[in-house]
Amino acid sequence: MPRPSRRSDVLEAASARFFREGITATGVDAIVDDAGVAKMTLYRHFPSKDDLVVAYLSERDAAFRERLEAELAGRRDPWQRALAPADLYRAAAEEPGFHGCAFVNAGAELAEDHPGRGVIAAHKRWVVDRWAALLAELGVADPGALAEECALLAEGGLVQAGVGLGAECLDAAREGIAERLGAAVDRAARAPAGHDTDGRQRARGGSGTQDEGA
Repeated sequence: MPRPSRRSDVLEAASARFFREGITATGVDAIVDDAGVAKMTLYRHFPSKDDLVVAYLSERDAAFRERLEAELAGRRDPWQRALAPADLYRAAAEEPGFHGCAFVNAGAELAEDHPGRGVIAAHKRWVVDRWAALLAELGVADPGALAEECALLAEGGLVQAGVGLGAECLDAAREGIAERLGAAVDRAARAPAGHDTDGRQRARGGSGTQDEGA
């Protein structure tokens, strides 16, 4: 059975190249040179470059999830927890060697039928769903829709920072997110008992039916 360390060497070398130079521009020869392994070793662990790309994206997905959960473990206030994804994006934009969002970059390169696109879509969907769960802790109405808005703002800021407009783009995105959260919390606080935050009366009783003629 191949040694796990050799696989890690290959994946680490490929990940650095893919993120820094792009997937298409990175050849197998450059990866094996960086990893210090034979080409046969690379193909023993990753039968094709597509497999290597999927592993690269999957590893970044797992790392982001782990990092977000670690950040959330240190936050108790629901407001601060709801802002954690935006703060994580902001921190990423200040890291050495930042080249934008790895998933957006990869998505721009990969063909529609590339297996890596499924990893990208699943990652972005997870971010929205996890954000929605955090917004639900604030008691806002329709946290799913609000999470979509927050993710769009954060993603936009990340893309702008990635093309050289500066990490400050994430500050503007976070401010916009905070404004939307504040407005949603205010609406929830003003909603009368028994009503949704848009003013509609909630169904009462077991049937949930409206009066005749409504």
